[in-house]
Amino acid sequence: MTPAVPAPPDAPVPDAELVARAGLGDHAAFAELVARHGAALYRYARRMLGSAADAEDAVQDALTAAWLGAEGFRGASSVRTWLFGIQANCVRRAARTRTRTPVPVTPDADDDRTDPAPAGDDPVEHLLATDLRAALDLALADLPGPQRAAWLLVEVEGMPYADAAHVLGTTHAAVRGLLERARRTLGRRFETWR
Repeated sequence: MTPAVPAPPDAPVPDAELVARAGLGDHAAFAELVARHGAALYRYARRMLGSAADAEDAVQDALTAAWLGAEGFRGASSVRTWLFGIQANCVRRAARTRTRTPVPVTPDADDDRTDPAPAGDDPVEHLLATDLRAALDLALADLPGPQRAAWLLVEVEGMPYADAAHVLGTTHAAVRGLLERARRTLGRRFETWR
């Protein structure tokens, strides 16, 4: 039997350990989880809801629920998947309860959490990237919610199908079907960009 080798002092604390600490009331551990995953949660909520204010409210609700539920986290999924599951529920609740019609995502001058600025100094390249992002946001807003959610989780957040299925409360096959339909629809919308 080999003795356990302690992690180097500068090694990052695993997410599961941070959740366990947060479950015991460690605010710093929870703040680290927010620092690691908050931008991705916001990006997902923003593109699902179309409004910065609605997205911020949904993220706040999700983080509150995660803080309150941290003690009950059992590790059946990764912490990231658990957080996105909470976020997806908050987004669905927000979409059901709001009275106005959804609006396409529009970039906020002070909001750099949705997408990083394109690299390079070429103004034409920057304009094309900005136009493409705006067209993508409009096309995503036209997708049915489940297709948009599956596309964002898999294509933007890089989740495996199984994790996306867990977040969305559905099956691997259903995520595959949603993603296929979303890709087909988006492909048709972007034929002129090719």
